[in-house]
Amino acid sequence: MICLTYILTVMERTKLFKEINRVHKEIYGWKLIYDNARRGGSIDIEGDIRAVPNNWIPMGINEITSYYFNDIFGRDITLLRGLFAWQAYYFTHINPYKYYKYTTKQEDLISDSLGERIRPDIDHPVQCQESLIEVQQRKDDGKIWISSNWLYRPECYGSASYVVEDLLPVITKKAKGDERLVKRIKEKFWHANEMNREQFEMLLERYFSGDKLRGRHWEGGYVFAASRTWRIKTLEQLNEALKVEDRHFQKVLEQYISWLRNKVIKLPEKDEIALKNIISRNYNSFPRSWVIDLCNLLVEEDKVNPSDVYLWWGGEPNRDANYAILTLFFELDPEDIGTSRFNERISRNLKTIISISEKDALLHSYREYEPHVWRAIFS
Repeated sequence: MICLTYILTVMERTKLFKEINRVHKEIYGWKLIYDNARRGGSIDIEGDIRAVPNNWIPMGINEITSYYFNDIFGRDITLLRGLFAWQAYYFTHINPYKYYKYTTKQEDLISDSLGERIRPDIDHPVQCQESLIEVQQRKDDGKIWISSNWLYRPECYGSASYVVEDLLPVITKKAKGDERLVKRIKEKFWHANEMNREQFEMLLERYFSGDKLRGRHWEGGYVFAASRTWRIKTLEQLNEALKVEDRHFQKVLEQYISWLRNKVIKLPEKDEIALKNIISRNYNSFPRSWVIDLCNLLVEEDKVNPSDVYLWWGGEPNRDANYAILTLFFELDPEDIGTSRFNERISRNLKTIISISEKDALLHSYREYEPHVWRAIFS
């Protein structure tokens, strides 16, 4: 018997967004704001109104799909098309207690039991810390994923294209000052990169249509991509993943050096070793160290607030042909939407993701908000 996964309709998705926003508002006292990364502009989820310069305007029923789910060309904004049926960017949690002080004056602040925060009726732009929350639904089992923002290149790892910066001094040295030779080798490198990208993009389209992924994209970060997907919760699971991925990285690094050797330039052995050492240092910094840091933060947070949040390491290339690497996530069953179980899981797990995001430099940023957007968040 074939069991088909139920995928939420557009209207069911917007209901889900409103429910997440409602629970978030109960926890923190203010709203999430939805930002369509491919279209631009903020949406007040509670009222289905969208921001325009210095004001808000309501969206009609026929505009819901367009403004929530489409880019400026009317295309669906789904990125991780192999794993997910749909994906929505970004739900923004802001922290009014963490702000750039040079954008504020004392009269812009109020105090409560948690400390000083920005007034909800501020009359000028202000920069505050924000953390991004993403919501998506898996194709295979229909589970709803709520996660921190996904870390792609260049946030999480230096892609193979950045290796050329380390390679150029070696090329120049081998060319012994012959500028024309240096130019030819550079052109050969970029041509090989371009051919690899074009071939990979064709294979990626087949993959998104259900085929196996039969290629790799060096510039998209394959050197640093995990060999499989990991759901990590404990330090024991972390150590198991590190052992596997460290061996995998060394294997793929040899493949990359072989690709350079065959497609671009054959380097002296000592220069190849030096280049391997450089790339290995990059791997140890990104993503390896961030996997360790995020897992440690998750373990510490769970001691205070036990959660169903996991660290995800792995993934697949998105439609930009860059590999997904890291995020924090938890799952929901679609049938739980609107129930007390939904409220409890969202409340407990969302707090964990936001708490960790506010401690990790890659998972939060600072952004300037105009007064009308700020007022809507606190209305």
